[in-house]
Amino acid sequence: MDEYHPFLDLTRRRFMRGTMQQSGEPEIDQESSLLLAIGNNQSQQAYVELFELMAPKIKSFLMGRGSSVDESENVTQDAMLSVWRKADLFDPNKASARTWVYAIVRNRLIDVQRKTSRVDRGNKKYRYQSGNDFISNGGVNDASAQAQLQRLLQELPDEQSQPLVMSYVQGMSHKEIANKIGLPLGTVKSRIRMGFQRLQEMVN
Repeated sequence: MDEYHPFLDLTRRRFMRGTMQQSGEPEIDQESSLLLAIGNNQSQQAYVELFELMAPKIKSFLMGRGSSVDESENVTQDAMLSVWRKADLFDPNKASARTWVYAIVRNRLIDVQRKTSRVDRGNKKYRYQSGNDFISNGGVNDASAQAQLQRLLQELPDEQSQPLVMSYVQGMSHKEIANKIGLPLGTVKSRIRMGFQRLQEMVN
Protein backbone atom coordinates (compact mmCIF):
# COMPACT_ATOMS: atom_id res chain seq x y z
CA MET A 1 0.00 0.00 0.00
CA ASP A 2 1.31 3.45 -0.94
CA GLU A 3 2.32 5.75 1.88
CA TYR A 4 -0.26 8.41 2.75
CA HIS A 5 0.88 11.97 2.04
CA PRO A 6 -1.40 14.64 3.57
CA PHE A 7 -0.14 17.35 1.24
CA LEU A 8 -0.78 15.29 -1.88
CA ASP A 9 -4.22 14.34 -0.59
CA LEU A 10 -5.11 17.98 0.09
CA THR A 11 -3.88 19.00 -3.36
CA ARG A 12 -5.93 16.23 -5.00
CA ARG A 13 -9.10 17.26 -3.13
CA ARG A 14 -8.65 20.90 -4.10
CA PHE A 15 -8.17 19.89 -7.73
CA MET A 16 -11.32 17.76 -7.67
CA ARG A 17 -13.33 20.55 -6.03
CA GLY A 18 -12.14 23.03 -8.65
CA THR A 19 -13.04 20.62 -11.44
CA MET A 20 -16.54 20.15 -10.05
CA GLN A 21 -17.09 23.89 -9.76
CA GLN A 22 -15.91 24.45 -13.33
CA SER A 23 -18.25 21.79 -14.67
CA GLY A 24 -21.31 23.18 -12.88
CA GLU A 25 -22.89 26.56 -12.33
CA PRO A 26 -20.59 29.31 -11.00
CA GLU A 27 -20.84 29.87 -7.29
CA ILE A 28 -22.69 33.00 -6.15
CA ASP A 29 -21.79 34.61 -2.84
CA GLN A 30 -24.40 35.23 -0.17
CA GLU A 31 -24.68 38.97 -0.82
CA SER A 32 -25.25 38.39 -4.53
CA SER A 33 -27.90 35.74 -3.87
CA LEU A 34 -29.79 38.09 -1.57
CA LEU A 35 -29.48 40.98 -3.99
CA LEU A 36 -30.82 38.86 -6.84
CA ALA A 37 -33.77 37.81 -4.68
CA ILE A 38 -34.53 41.47 -3.99
CA GLY A 39 -34.22 42.49 -7.63
CA ASN A 40 -36.14 39.56 -9.09
CA ASN A 41 -38.79 38.99 -6.43
CA GLN A 42 -38.84 42.18 -4.31
CA SER A 43 -38.14 39.90 -1.36
CA GLN A 44 -38.36 41.93 1.83
CA GLN A 45 -36.90 39.04 3.82
CA ALA A 46 -33.84 39.02 1.56
CA TYR A 47 -33.54 42.78 2.01
CA VAL A 48 -33.63 42.46 5.80
CA GLU A 49 -30.93 39.78 5.67
CA LEU A 50 -28.78 41.84 3.29
CA PHE A 51 -29.21 44.92 5.47
CA GLU A 52 -28.16 43.07 8.61
CA LEU A 53 -25.23 41.56 6.75
CA MET A 54 -23.87 44.70 5.11
CA ALA A 55 -25.04 47.73 7.10
CA PRO A 56 -22.52 47.31 9.97
CA LYS A 57 -19.69 46.91 7.44
CA ILE A 58 -20.80 49.97 5.50
CA LYS A 59 -21.01 52.05 8.68
CA SER A 60 -17.48 50.99 9.68
CA PHE A 61 -16.25 51.80 6.18
CA LEU A 62 -17.74 55.30 6.34
CA MET A 63 -16.40 56.01 9.82
CA GLY A 64 -12.99 54.87 8.62
CA ARG A 65 -13.19 57.58 5.96
CA GLY A 66 -13.83 60.27 8.56
CA SER A 67 -17.63 60.39 8.70
CA SER A 68 -19.29 60.97 12.06
CA VAL A 69 -21.43 58.28 13.66
CA ASP A 70 -24.65 60.11 12.71
CA GLU A 71 -23.53 60.76 9.15
CA SER A 72 -22.36 57.17 8.75
CA GLU A 73 -25.71 55.83 9.94
CA ASN A 74 -27.69 58.17 7.70
CA VAL A 75 -25.59 57.50 4.61
CA THR A 76 -25.88 53.77 5.28
CA GLN A 77 -29.67 54.04 5.52
CA ASP A 78 -29.84 56.11 2.33
CA ALA A 79 -27.56 53.77 0.42
CA MET A 80 -29.47 50.67 1.48
CA LEU A 81 -32.73 52.27 0.38
CA SER A 82 -31.13 52.86 -3.02
CA VAL A 83 -30.10 49.21 -3.04
CA TRP A 84 -33.75 48.23 -2.57
CA ARG A 85 -34.90 50.52 -5.38
CA LYS A 86 -32.15 49.60 -7.84
CA ALA A 87 -31.64 45.91 -7.06
CA ASP A 88 -33.14 44.88 -10.40
CA LEU A 89 -30.17 46.56 -12.13
CA PHE A 90 -27.62 44.32 -10.41
CA ASP A 91 -25.77 41.94 -12.74
CA PRO A 92 -23.55 39.36 -10.98
CA ASN A 93 -21.68 38.82 -14.25
CA LYS A 94 -20.39 42.40 -14.17
CA ALA A 95 -19.59 42.92 -10.49
CA SER A 96 -19.94 41.31 -7.10
CA ALA A 97 -22.76 42.45 -4.85
CA ARG A 98 -20.28 44.03 -2.47
CA THR A 99 -18.63 46.06 -5.23
CA TRP A 100 -22.02 47.13 -6.58
CA VAL A 101 -23.37 48.17 -3.17
CA TYR A 102 -20.22 50.05 -2.18
CA ALA A 103 -20.37 52.04 -5.41
CA ILE A 104 -23.81 53.26 -4.29
CA VAL A 105 -22.43 54.04 -0.83
CA ARG A 106 -19.55 56.10 -2.24
CA ASN A 107 -21.86 58.06 -4.53
CA ARG A 108 -24.22 58.80 -1.66
CA LEU A 109 -21.33 59.91 0.55
CA ILE A 110 -20.13 62.28 -2.19
CA ASP A 111 -23.63 63.77 -2.45
CA VAL A 112 -23.77 64.34 1.30
CA GLN A 113 -20.32 65.91 1.43
CA ARG A 114 -21.20 68.26 -1.42
CA LYS A 115 -24.31 69.42 0.40
CA THR A 116 -22.36 69.87 3.60
CA SER A 117 -19.74 72.01 1.89
CA ARG A 118 -22.40 74.53 0.82
CA VAL A 119 -23.46 75.47 4.33
CA ASP A 120 -21.88 76.43 7.62
CA ARG A 121 -20.51 73.19 9.00
CA GLY A 122 -21.19 74.37 12.53
CA ASN A 123 -24.91 74.63 11.83
CA LYS A 124 -25.27 71.80 9.37
CA LYS A 125 -27.23 68.80 10.57
CA TYR A 126 -27.54 66.05 8.03
CA ARG A 127 -30.60 64.01 8.96
CA TYR A 128 -33.84 62.68 7.60
CA GLN A 129 -37.08 64.57 7.95
CA SER A 130 -38.55 63.43 11.25
CA GLY A 131 -42.02 62.10 11.74
CA ASN A 132 -42.97 65.18 13.73
CA ASP A 133 -41.90 67.41 10.81
CA PHE A 134 -43.96 65.31 8.44
CA ILE A 135 -47.04 65.46 10.65
CA SER A 136 -46.84 69.20 11.31
CA ASN A 137 -46.03 70.09 7.71
CA GLY A 138 -48.65 67.71 6.41
CA GLY A 139 -51.36 69.37 8.46
CA VAL A 140 -52.74 66.20 10.00
CA ASN A 141 -54.16 68.13 12.91
CA ASP A 142 -57.56 68.24 11.21
CA ALA A 143 -59.85 65.22 11.08
CA SER A 144 -59.84 64.79 7.29
CA ALA A 145 -56.04 64.73 7.13
CA GLN A 146 -55.89 62.28 10.02
CA ALA A 147 -58.30 60.01 8.19
CA GLN A 148 -56.18 60.25 5.05
CA LEU A 149 -53.05 59.37 7.01
CA GLN A 150 -54.85 56.38 8.53
CA ARG A 151 -55.83 55.14 5.07
CA LEU A 152 -52.27 55.51 3.82
CA LEU A 153 -50.91 53.59 6.79
CA GLN A 154 -53.32 50.75 6.06
CA GLU A 155 -51.83 50.42 2.58
CA LEU A 156 -48.38 49.72 4.02
CA PRO A 157 -47.24 46.21 4.98
CA ASP A 158 -47.71 45.53 8.70
CA GLU A 159 -43.95 45.21 9.17
CA GLN A 160 -43.58 48.84 8.03
CA SER A 161 -46.74 50.42 9.44
CA GLN A 162 -46.30 48.97 12.94
CA PRO A 163 -42.89 50.51 13.73
CA LEU A 164 -43.89 53.67 11.85
CA VAL A 165 -46.90 54.23 14.10
CA MET A 166 -44.91 53.33 17.21
CA SER A 167 -42.26 55.89 16.26
CA TYR A 168 -44.24 58.82 14.86
CA VAL A 169 -47.60 58.46 16.59
CA GLN A 170 -46.70 56.88 19.92
CA GLY A 171 -43.38 58.70 20.17
CA MET A 172 -41.27 55.63 20.93
CA SER A 173 -37.54 55.64 20.19
CA HIS A 174 -36.09 53.21 17.67
CA LYS A 175 -34.42 51.31 20.49
CA GLU A 176 -37.69 51.03 22.41
CA ILE A 177 -39.43 49.73 19.30
CA ALA A 178 -36.69 47.17 18.69
CA ASN A 179 -37.04 45.89 22.26
CA LYS A 180 -40.83 45.90 22.04
CA ILE A 181 -41.17 43.84 18.85
CA GLY A 182 -37.98 41.82 19.26
CA LEU A 183 -36.08 42.90 16.15
CA PRO A 184 -32.54 44.22 15.63
CA LEU A 185 -32.25 48.00 15.82
CA GLY A 186 -30.98 48.21 12.23
CA THR A 187 -33.99 46.28 10.96
CA VAL A 188 -36.39 48.60 12.79
CA LYS A 189 -34.69 51.68 11.33
CA SER A 190 -34.78 50.18 7.86
CA ARG A 191 -38.50 49.37 8.05
CA ILE A 192 -39.32 52.83 9.37
CA ARG A 193 -37.32 54.47 6.58
CA MET A 194 -38.98 52.34 3.91
CA GLY A 195 -42.46 52.93 5.33
CA PHE A 196 -41.92 56.66 5.70
CA GLN A 197 -40.58 56.96 2.18
CA ARG A 198 -43.57 55.04 0.85
CA LEU A 199 -45.93 57.38 2.71
CA GLN A 200 -44.24 60.39 1.16
CA GLU A 201 -44.53 58.85 -2.30
CA MET A 202 -48.25 58.22 -1.82
CA VAL A 203 -48.84 61.75 -0.50
CA ASN A 204 -46.95 63.28 -3.42
